[in-house]
Amino acid sequence: MIRNFIIIAIFILFLAGFSFFVREPDEENLENIFEPPQAQEILSEEATTTPLIEEITKPKPKADTSFKQISPQVTKKEILIPSFVKTEIDLSKMPVRVIPAATTTEVLLSESKLPPLDEEALLKTVVKIQCLASDGLSKYVGSGFVLKNGIVATAAHVIKDSASNICDIIFPHDRRPIYYLKGAIDNLKEVIRRHDEEGIDFAVLKLPDINSYPEAKAIFSDYPYIPYPVCENPKMLGDKLLHFGYPSNYVDQNYLSELRGESLVYMDIKGIKDALSEDQTFSYRTPIFSSTNNETKLHPYMISRVASFYGDSGGLAFNETKQCILGPHRGGTIGKASGENYSIFMLMGWDKVRGLY
Repeated sequence: MIRNFIIIAIFILFLAGFSFFVREPDEENLENIFEPPQAQEILSEEATTTPLIEEITKPKPKADTSFKQISPQVTKKEILIPSFVKTEIDLSKMPVRVIPAATTTEVLLSESKLPPLDEEALLKTVVKIQCLASDGLSKYVGSGFVLKNGIVATAAHVIKDSASNICDIIFPHDRRPIYYLKGAIDNLKEVIRRHDEEGIDFAVLKLPDINSYPEAKAIFSDYPYIPYPVCENPKMLGDKLLHFGYPSNYVDQNYLSELRGESLVYMDIKGIKDALSEDQTFSYRTPIFSSTNNETKLHPYMISRVASFYGDSGGLAFNETKQCILGPHRGGTIGKASGENYSIFMLMGWDKVRGLY
């Protein structure tokens, strides 16, 4: 009898100890779980010391010279687009958004029904863009991505100073840009006006009909394009993102990079101003931004926690959570002194961009 009593007592103590370790988190912990990851760090004192878009400088990895170019390699001097070296953004005024637990749970349940993301399809559509400079020898270099019907989306500042309406559109193979084709800038004068007067950093190039373009037909049966829609749901703060482009931290921008991050805050355009490059050698037009966490509508720009490099400009920002296209990368980095990097990009679902592609 005593032996049975001891066994029952040990069993009760075991159950009590187990329930202690598996008890549910309290309400305060639940709120922390559903906040955008480390969003509070944006408001830290350290993060507000340099509220500017700045260049990242990192050692360049050695290029993979074992990969042979299928198309002739361009040997002319390239100009890496600095893309808004300084854009004043006051990080201290960025709002922090706490996502209600119930709402987030509903969103996650809905998005869990999505099929696995086809990242390989995305990688086939991100292209390197080269446009002739006025000296006739060098080229402006950036990134872009292909939509249906041979439409190539990119950032306006990648192509707006081009001396020609025709640019190189270089498709990748095994994440190396090797298939050299040509595309025409759609309405370059209007691209420049929208950029300089309205702060719209978006442009389109058009590939020729593939059936009348033997060079393209020899490579593709049809141009690869992103098999996903443009993001229309404005409730995207806290979503997981992917960024693709050809950054200059690889020699000759010869590798298609894929980076992961999270969306943090929206940016509106308050106006346009003239700015001077960091080395004070040229001036450019740039938007004056204001931040908002309003999710009742789409805004012109979004900031994400993703590092960016020269050459990424115009590349694809993609919402991995909702599996939809965000828009072309603007380039530059915000909050360098904080130890984390933040990028900004145009949203193609915004009403003033929607009719341009």
